[in-house]
Amino acid sequence: MSTTSGLIDSSNTPGSGGQTQALQELPLPEPVSYLPHTIGWLLVALVLAVLFALTLGALWRRRQKQRYRRLALSELRDLEARLSDPAQRAAALAAIPALLKRTALASQPRERVAALSGENWLAFLQRTRGHFDAASGALLTQLSYADAQHLAAVSPTASASLVSHARDWIEHHHVEV
Repeated sequence: MSTTSGLIDSSNTPGSGGQTQALQELPLPEPVSYLPHTIGWLLVALVLAVLFALTLGALWRRRQKQRYRRLALSELRDLEARLSDPAQRAAALAAIPALLKRTALASQPRERVAALSGENWLAFLQRTRGHFDAASGALLTQLSYADAQHLAAVSPTASASLVSHARDWIEHHHVEV
């Protein structure tokens, strides 16, 4: 099948057994490694790993330091649920001032908080970001020493307001230095 012009050569066509049989498949190069080949990249990776570990450590310490808030909020939710039950209402109301005091003792030096009562206690709550209005503040000071009859007379609106103010203080109070 050779032509005189030399355009088609049967020895070069595939399957003819000519020169194409001598061709071999080219070997592929080794895959490129993703590992850095210089010490600089290893140092960057090491610095990033240390920064990541320090950040995780700081977040863990912050979470542990704020644990008392989560526990206090959980207890406040329980007290709020007990307020709807008439049989447990008086005990739940009486427990709110004690919860606030325990929360303050967990976050502040004992000698600053333990002896506070009445107006001094309310002033402390206001200084540490408390937003107790006059009615809630007065109710808070009365609940600590009120008898069961007085506790039963507290309106649901007043108790809901007190719980709201207590929650706000627990979530947002700051530690005095």
